[in-house]
Amino acid sequence: MEKIVIPGRVKISGEIDAISSKSDLHRLIICACLSGSRVRIKYSSELSSDINATIDCMTALGAKIDVQSGVITIREPINFESIPDSPVLDCRESGSTARFLLPLASFIGKGITLTGRGKLPERPFRDLCESLERAGAVFSSHNIPITVEAPINPDFDGCFEISGNVSSQYLSALLFILPVCRAKGIKLTTPLESAGYADMTIGAIGRFGAQIVEKDGVYTCLKGYGKPEGDICAEGDWSNAAFWLCAACGDGEISVRGLSKSSSQPDRAVIDILESMGAGLCAKDGCVKISAGERLRGTEIDAKNIPDLVPVLCVRAAVADGVTHITNVSRLRIKESDRIEAVSELLKNLGGRIETTDNDILITGIQKLRGGKVDSFNDHRIAMSAAIAAAFSDGDVEISDFRAVEKSYPLFFEHFKALSGEKELKIYE
Repeated sequence: MEKIVIPGRVKISGEIDAISSKSDLHRLIICACLSGSRVRIKYSSELSSDINATIDCMTALGAKIDVQSGVITIREPINFESIPDSPVLDCRESGSTARFLLPLASFIGKGITLTGRGKLPERPFRDLCESLERAGAVFSSHNIPITVEAPINPDFDGCFEISGNVSSQYLSALLFILPVCRAKGIKLTTPLESAGYADMTIGAIGRFGAQIVEKDGVYTCLKGYGKPEGDICAEGDWSNAAFWLCAACGDGEISVRGLSKSSSQPDRAVIDILESMGAGLCAKDGCVKISAGERLRGTEIDAKNIPDLVPVLCVRAAVADGVTHITNVSRLRIKESDRIEAVSELLKNLGGRIETTDNDILITGIQKLRGGKVDSFNDHRIAMSAAIAAAFSDGDVEISDFRAVEKSYPLFFEHFKALSGEKELKIYE
């Protein structure tokens, strides 16, 4: 098991460009492959393993895709008349890839199998499978690996019904196929959580000419996919920018360029949360600059729509004055790790004070973390949060399975070195 050691009291400051949004890239690649036209998608930084999983899966369905530095070119989109026989879609550890592509696989049929590894076989798919089964699909299982034994009834013209409170990815997954199937629409059976991600999906679909509208919890398609106007550019990633924004401390300032305050990405809320904790912030012309001053203060955080921010916000709250109460965290138990347990162990191992229940996290701030050893649980957001914790620790922070960051941010530790001035970080078995 490889480990990395981050020096305690490391100071993170300076300027950096936001990497392209993983959430946006997933959506753009899928829409491009359904658009019926050649498309160029521009991105920044190195592609993560999750995005490569989506590219490989679309290739397995017959799309012709080239990847060069900064540009993904869909030379030939999916041709529904010539899908390869019984393709296997290896989703690796990407929940987004698997959930987004299950309805498409169900629409195509052809004995498609979705596989995966790591925690993906343990993550929930039942609600999505049952929604598709009501439209005629038959599956070998409700958990990865899943083989489509029978497709959606091609004459199905009713509404897909899906819960909105388990994962917004279920709704997004169905939205992708709405412009290409005969279904009348999609009806939510429970209130939608993380609604911003559904908005991202509708926005991505719209960039390819399709039009989806929502009224009273029912989504309908008014226009199908078409050719986009010119190249498509992926948004900057608020989720991963949050790690740098939370790292500001003392007299240091951090600026992240390439972030849109008007983005539908729910994790743009990080700047409002940090402001509520007393951070100084300036957002102008796509650049967000943040300074923390001497101390931040505890606050109340509702994580219902921002579960991915919770690990790094817990690290930041651990050295803020007073108490931080984070509510609606139950969905963190079904991520790449049980993130409630993982972040609790992280902070306790570093000397922090944290209490957890099934749906709440309570953190009492202290002056400094002491440093120590942290298990990433092979979870990218836990690994990155542990690295940021070193900025608030007296002692070194040792992180096992640190390469989990490749899931979403392969260059994280390179960028960490650039912002901290650390030329090398110790790595060992």
